[in-house]
Amino acid sequence: MKNRFMTIMALMFVAGNAAAQSWPVTAIEAKPGARWWWLGSAVNENDLEWNMKEYSKVGIGALEVTPLYGVRGNEKNELRFLSSPWMEAFRFVKSEGNKNGLLIDMNNGTGWPFGGPNVPINEAAAKLVHTDITVTGKELRGGVNISVTDAKEKPFAKLSRVMAYGNGTVVDLTSMTDANGIVTWKKAPKKQSFRIISAYCSRTRQQVKRAAPGGEGYVMDHFDKNAVANYLQMFDKAFESNKVPYPNSFFNDSYEVYKANWTPRLFEEFEARRGYKLEEHLLELLGEVEDKDNKVLVDYRETLSDLLLENFTNQWTAWAHKHGAKTRNQAHGSPANLIDVYSAVDIPEIEGFGLSEFGIKGLRRDTGFTKKNDSDVSMLKYASSAAHINGKTLVSSETFTWLTEHFRTSLSQCKPDIDLMFTCGVNNMYFHGTCYSPKNDVWPGWKFYASIDMSPTNSIWHDAPYFMKYIERCQSFLQMGQPDNDFLVYLPIRDMWAERKGKGPGSLLMQFDIHSMAKKAPEFIKSIIEIDKAGYDCDYISEKYLMGTSYKNGMLETAAGTRYHALIIPGSGRMPQKVREHIDMLKSQGAVIIYGTSAADMAKAAKAETMKSKYGLRMIRRKNDTGHHYFIANLSPNDIKTRIPLTVSYVDARWFNPLNGEIYATDTDDNGIFINLKSGESMILQTYNAKQNGATVEHKTEIAGMGKILNGKWDLEFCNSAPAVSKSFKLDKLQTWETLDDDSVKVTMGTGAYTTHVYMTAQEAKADWLIDLGDVRESARVYINGKFIGCAWSVPFTLNCGNVFKKGDNVVRIEVTNLPANRISDLDRKGVKWRKFKDINVVGIKYKKSGYENWAPVESGLNSNVVLYQYK
Repeated sequence: MKNRFMTIMALMFVAGNAAAQSWPVTAIEAKPGARWWWLGSAVNENDLEWNMKEYSKVGIGALEVTPLYGVRGNEKNELRFLSSPWMEAFRFVKSEGNKNGLLIDMNNGTGWPFGGPNVPINEAAAKLVHTDITVTGKELRGGVNISVTDAKEKPFAKLSRVMAYGNGTVVDLTSMTDANGIVTWKKAPKKQSFRIISAYCSRTRQQVKRAAPGGEGYVMDHFDKNAVANYLQMFDKAFESNKVPYPNSFFNDSYEVYKANWTPRLFEEFEARRGYKLEEHLLELLGEVEDKDNKVLVDYRETLSDLLLENFTNQWTAWAHKHGAKTRNQAHGSPANLIDVYSAVDIPEIEGFGLSEFGIKGLRRDTGFTKKNDSDVSMLKYASSAAHINGKTLVSSETFTWLTEHFRTSLSQCKPDIDLMFTCGVNNMYFHGTCYSPKNDVWPGWKFYASIDMSPTNSIWHDAPYFMKYIERCQSFLQMGQPDNDFLVYLPIRDMWAERKGKGPGSLLMQFDIHSMAKKAPEFIKSIIEIDKAGYDCDYISEKYLMGTSYKNGMLETAAGTRYHALIIPGSGRMPQKVREHIDMLKSQGAVIIYGTSAADMAKAAKAETMKSKYGLRMIRRKNDTGHHYFIANLSPNDIKTRIPLTVSYVDARWFNPLNGEIYATDTDDNGIFINLKSGESMILQTYNAKQNGATVEHKTEIAGMGKILNGKWDLEFCNSAPAVSKSFKLDKLQTWETLDDDSVKVTMGTGAYTTHVYMTAQEAKADWLIDLGDVRESARVYINGKFIGCAWSVPFTLNCGNVFKKGDNVVRIEVTNLPANRISDLDRKGVKWRKFKDINVVGIKYKKSGYENWAPVESGLNSNVVLYQYK
């Protein structure tokens, strides 16, 4: 599998050198992927075949099988996870994937996190339970009960240590404790007072969340090497006994193992790694006595990080490699150094959770029905940083999770957040997601509870191929070449680990989930935003990988060969002595080390990109064999129309438009490249080290006059609709169709075609034109005189028409596709029981059950004037 991918990448570079002014050869990995939920694993070959053909046809290139809870009343069709029938279904999917050009991935479990019926209680996620009493030596001589009194914990808690603290001494009483929890210290000083802390390893008893049939059970102990090995054995058995080929990659979702702050061998592992006994410092660990810089807490958290990395992530990846598969992993949420854990897998994956507020002009707003994105720039860069410093090609993303409320997500709302991810290094995005659904199931079919629904039963599927192609074009460039970021940034993990909230076992675990990073790492986030706003880009590096970084030919270079101008150290600079000494060595050799984020210091080390620092454009720069390439997105409210210098030297340059595939000449002089990007637009800029020949499309951006408003009469008919709309409408002016005085159009989902006529003079017909559709709800295909012009699915909703017009009468037809919102709210008003799923059964963006019957009608169709503009 790995060799196949490397061959593809090599061909991409050869093709790039042979035809520098062409789009890169597209590997299948450049196509978007999708998480593919199997509800109850109630799949059959006919419907699997139909689903997969639909996915392939629309432009999806990978499917990740994740089984979940089932559909009510459908138990007879469910397949138990990893049973022989389940494995046969997976074999069929692998075969169909080969036929349809689809890579097939697989979750190493059902729902999340890893766990299930094969996880015994003694290998389940563990937690610390303790008792704390103060007694005299005299009482200890007679025996003291230190057993757990909590009835819920008592059956699961296994004694690890009993420690006595008093007068500056610490005594281990574990061997003096009997099976009934009675500790007897015959030689205890009678008059001395002792605080007795008893540490028990208990189990969280957390169950697999959203489990599929055959996947129910305890979540495993990720810190326990044997528990992980035993868990993976069930996959060995299932694949080998059924002789089914392994997937392209195995997937692990974000670490959502709650309250798991312990493991049976923690005391032994801590001593071996940190050089002293944790049990002698339980008071410091629990926050009961002062501990300078929270050293014990930091060492404890580092030990958990080590155990997760070594016993879970490394072991899991080695196991996958043994079977010819890769690993794709979301490290966030784990109580570990995220850079180290992300670095240990083949494809690190970050997650977007909600909708970012950019203020883009004309972007559809849906107040009250969106969730704020918890993943900012600083969070999105963890996965790509790990990939960049280690020379890994792919950076994945769980994309559009809870972007908006169900049935209200438009393609135009998706684009800015994927553009943001692209500028943060993502180049192998996965939709979250799509649900297997039988072809003939009553609409809306089978649905997962998270709101984005990239499936054939969603009306946005009609124009989704254009969105898919946009992603493919972007990722073809973003997977090409090597990263070219300016700075390495030392991840101040020890500053983060040193923070404590409260006392006791509940204060121990620090999980780096996307929802709480603003509280756990505010100063680090501030540093990253300052670097970004100053016009630079960076990658994070951990102590482990910093130790392998050298200084060569005037730049810092990681062990994988990725080069940077300087190392930035934010925060307190707290680090082990060996790391400090290594940094001093690099500095003595000439490496630039910057403490803090002084703009002056950064400017001495690298050139800022003016398009970022001055104009607020989002971008990422990569280098390739012929020069450099930039992905640039205008996610600001302002149109950018100016000449901008680049930080890299070049001889020639071209614009690549990922929306339509055209390649444009650039307007370049000694002062830079002329950039004209409207709010919401994006473009790829390729620079070259040599003069380029060959024809390119002229990139026309200047328009003449005020435009020609199409304000005549319009006809509206429906190409497809459900419920069906059979009649057509005569409109005196443009309006959205839910406002028409007809009950059928108020609730329909589908595509309505607006048609009008426009007169052109002979002179006008010779000109090149742009059509501005204004406020489109939600995507539109435009035809002029029967010729397809293009699909407008993102803001600004404009298309270049060229000189397609003729003298005299011209027919303009605009086919607009709306959202399913009005149809689903109509079902709720009628009391249709379409929520037929077990477990969470479709909740709202606030994770509360709610109906849609009170939704106000959502605009559908053309919501403003349509204007034609003539290019100069």
